[in-house]
Amino acid sequence: MKILPLALAISAASLSTIYSPVVLANTQSVNQLVQFDINASSLRQGLAEFTRVTGIQLFVNDALLNEQQNAPLKGQFTAAQGLTYLLNQSNLYAEWKSPQGVVLKAKAPQNQRSQTTNKPSTTAPLDNIEVVQVNGSRMQQGLTSVARQTSYFSATDISNAMAANANLAQVIGKLVPGVSPASQTMTNFGLTLRGRNLLVLIDGVPMSTNRNVSRDLFNLDPSLIYSIEIVRGGNAIYGSGASGGVMYITTKTAKQSSTQTRAELSTSLTEISSDATTYKLGQSIADQRDKLSFAVDFDIASTGGYFDANGDRIAPEPSQGDLFDSTQFSLHGKVGYQFDKNAELFASVMWFDSSQDTEFASDPSVNSLPLHSVSAKPRKGLVLAEQNSADNLMFNLHYVDNDLWSQQFSGQLYYRDYETRFYPFDGRPFASWNHLGQVYLNAQVLGFRSAFSLPISNHTVIYGLDGNFESTKMPITAYDPEVFDNSNGLEFVKLEDKTFMPETDTNNIAAFAQYKYHTDWGLNVDAGARFEHIRVSFDDFTTLGQGNSVDGGSKSYDGTMLNASVNYSLTDNVKTYIAFDQGYELPDIGLLLRYASSDFDIASSELEPVTSDNFEIGFNYQSDNVSVNGALFNSTSDRGRVKSSGFGLDLRRDKERISGIELDVNYYLTDALSMMALVSKINGDEKPEGADKWREMNGFRIAPLKATFATQYQFDNINLQAQLNYVDGHDYRLNGNTGFGRHQTDSYTTLDLFASIELDQSVVNIGIENATNREYYPLYSQLLRSNANTSHIPAKGAMVKLTYRYNW
Repeated sequence: MKILPLALAISAASLSTIYSPVVLANTQSVNQLVQFDINASSLRQGLAEFTRVTGIQLFVNDALLNEQQNAPLKGQFTAAQGLTYLLNQSNLYAEWKSPQGVVLKAKAPQNQRSQTTNKPSTTAPLDNIEVVQVNGSRMQQGLTSVARQTSYFSATDISNAMAANANLAQVIGKLVPGVSPASQTMTNFGLTLRGRNLLVLIDGVPMSTNRNVSRDLFNLDPSLIYSIEIVRGGNAIYGSGASGGVMYITTKTAKQSSTQTRAELSTSLTEISSDATTYKLGQSIADQRDKLSFAVDFDIASTGGYFDANGDRIAPEPSQGDLFDSTQFSLHGKVGYQFDKNAELFASVMWFDSSQDTEFASDPSVNSLPLHSVSAKPRKGLVLAEQNSADNLMFNLHYVDNDLWSQQFSGQLYYRDYETRFYPFDGRPFASWNHLGQVYLNAQVLGFRSAFSLPISNHTVIYGLDGNFESTKMPITAYDPEVFDNSNGLEFVKLEDKTFMPETDTNNIAAFAQYKYHTDWGLNVDAGARFEHIRVSFDDFTTLGQGNSVDGGSKSYDGTMLNASVNYSLTDNVKTYIAFDQGYELPDIGLLLRYASSDFDIASSELEPVTSDNFEIGFNYQSDNVSVNGALFNSTSDRGRVKSSGFGLDLRRDKERISGIELDVNYYLTDALSMMALVSKINGDEKPEGADKWREMNGFRIAPLKATFATQYQFDNINLQAQLNYVDGHDYRLNGNTGFGRHQTDSYTTLDLFASIELDQSVVNIGIENATNREYYPLYSQLLRSNANTSHIPAKGAMVKLTYRYNW
């Protein structure tokens, strides 16, 4: 059935979940009572705990925190009162720039007491500031400076946004400038940041593998998230894969006793039935006893089918996979031990499993019709034992010491075991495949990260050593073609497993150093370098399709990446910066190996890294109730990604040049009513090998203009939000000819609605995705991933989600 456009009795309101470093979501009211349990410790640790409990962002010059201690804070206080008491033993005072943004400054000796306030004040200018982060990322050691465009999401922000989104890819696709719109499938393929790859880290562990399978954002349950920080723009200081930016996900830990039970129910509003309903249950237990803390989380979810605006079931995505008709299990445990006020050790394990079990397949008959003339159609009767899945197991050991040999130290050791499986592909018509088969990837990764930070007066030196040792293979399960043909493509009977990509070892060792200098009159300089040594090796193997015998081999190569930035405060309210950063990522070695000829020689292959030169100029304006951030950027590379066309028969590396603009604005009309706008526009060109002219890059790399407009209104314990999401249309064809990622796309606008109600011991969230029940095709579906109508998948119709969290 088709339903009328929906309306929710919500006042217009803004999802200020983000962005500018000073204005964030209204996670706690300044005058709302908060339960604190913060022991006396280093001021850096005390402030980190304050931000964790309140969600309020703090800004402070990092040098001001050295040797400072916080007073103990226990009991119920407002955020403003709590911060004042916390700073009581320090020489700092708080200036409130908004209900969610606070600048900490040094007290003048003659009037220390009079300058400290427990009420919001907007009379003083901003100083040179840096964000006090609450995780073990490189950003905590000061590698994030004013010369970066950043987006920040607290746990509350994520909970609110997930009320009207199915996954993290959809959230950041709407709420982060420069990120492409999400696909509504089980992939972040085509979800680029500034036209390049986004490196996803969970508690410092990279989710990428050398054989890029584009499922980095589908490896944990969102309820585990404590915060997300996204640094936009390439920066090799974080390691391989950060050519477009870094997304750092921090999971929850225990700093006070708490027990939470979660329940979630969502369904399509165009097809209200058990087939369209998703259920989820979760339980968290956390406690702290003296120096020992622990947190345990368990979640289980059953995801129903997806239905479009007309109430019709949406067909499966035949290339990258789906989320519907699936089951998810999540288990997370973290133990912390605080040796003294400066040193703490964390050990954690995380397991996430998502597996599909659907009886629907995609109907191939739509491929006989002109492209875009018909939607992909589902058909019932699928018999397939192993379907789309992802299994992610992580072990993590992290040690932090704020006074190790008079330096700050962060050290991490991690292990990851990852397997993911895709839908079968009929590759019999292609010589490079010659099989009816289903690929899956298995990767084991062992790694470490270390960083020292040495502050000396106005100078800070950060240096460290990283290592990442990965073993990845991609087999293929071959199925009986006769059974498949006789069942009209619905039944799969396994024959055997074969090699598609051989087991490949990729070993990285990297050393980095960063220097920071800040003045008292508004000038800051930041520069550094990273040296990377990489060795890739594989054993003898036989290619799948043509049966070529390929000799094993190895190749080593080195690279040095540089970064430098200068930022300056033009006025008390306006800051500007200019930055140069080199991004870096390994080429997709699997694309070369799986289609290799018998005379393939890795030593003379195209396996050089992708190094991009990124220039950026930006500004930040901050007044009493307005925050504006803007950036112009340009990125070039002489050798882009390894590209495949004709299923591996044509492999090349193109020159690339990308430029764009990002703008985000937050405006507080009153303490309760705020507005937010985000806009980004990116242009990208490539020059194929041997070509004389540049041409536009395809739509999977360069998204069209994207904008988000939102309002938020909060009164008492109720938070109401409305959000418009706009994606512009664009013609990606070359001389009117279509191709992979090269189609003319249409614009679309959607409306999401949110409401959050805080009760004594519980929180209720309700959200409606696509509240007007708009009929449209996401950008990914318009670009046709399989270059056929089976990828022309309509968007979901209106969806409603109800979440209840009870704190015992």
